[in-house]
Amino acid sequence: MRQKIRAAVIRKAGRLNIAPEEYCQLAAASESELLALVEVAAVGETYFFREPHQFDFLRREVLPVLIATYASHSTRSKDHRPRIWSVASSTGEEAYSLAIAFDQVRPSGSEIEADIFATDVRNSALLEASRAHYHLPALRHVAAQTRAQYFLHTGNTPDAPLDGHYTVIPDLRRVVTFRRANLMDGVFWKSVSNRFDLIVCANLLLYLHSAAVRQMVERLSRALREGGYLMVAPTETSLVEHSRLKPVRDCPSFFRRISSAH
Repeated sequence: MRQKIRAAVIRKAGRLNIAPEEYCQLAAASESELLALVEVAAVGETYFFREPHQFDFLRREVLPVLIATYASHSTRSKDHRPRIWSVASSTGEEAYSLAIAFDQVRPSGSEIEADIFATDVRNSALLEASRAHYHLPALRHVAAQTRAQYFLHTGNTPDAPLDGHYTVIPDLRRVVTFRRANLMDGVFWKSVSNRFDLIVCANLLLYLHSAAVRQMVERLSRALREGGYLMVAPTETSLVEHSRLKPVRDCPSFFRRISSAH
């Protein structure tokens, strides 16, 4: 972990043409820059369906519950759609993976759509996410049939279909909203209180110190609606300790929001 952080410091200092020591001072004085450093160190390489077994559980257990819950609503406004949040969305692979998984589970002919909110502190990452262009290595866990259904091949060599770029189809892109967010800003968290049915916060807690982890978990619990789910990376399961978040027995990296009375 220290090596990742050190490498991230060197990269970011190099981009600013300053010494690593000077960058550390800059980051220490800026919460947003410190969070950006954490995300750069945490992300490494990102790709679609990064933890396949977690997405299998989402399709099998979590998303069907959300769909069934909202199927009884007579309106299809944004206020009556399952709301999903990709907390540290990076360049968009996670958010679009969630959109694909939701569409795969949605019953044929159903009008229910997900409302997916994706945030990152880095404008450059959000710009890439909004473009939704990806090289084949980012799709290595995407089955060929899924790739054909949810991506447009935009390479320049039609005779070599595995080359070039792949672009997420418009119908999928329109259910995802990308926005810059500084997770250290308490004002931001007031705007997302009690809003989400599913929150994915993976590979972020691991890089925070213990007090910051407790604060982040508390804020995440408040952002969830009662009965909603929190998904973290498998290596972060032990970091989630909260009276309102109950581990899901069949997949310990998932937690369900219960009422304070429990």
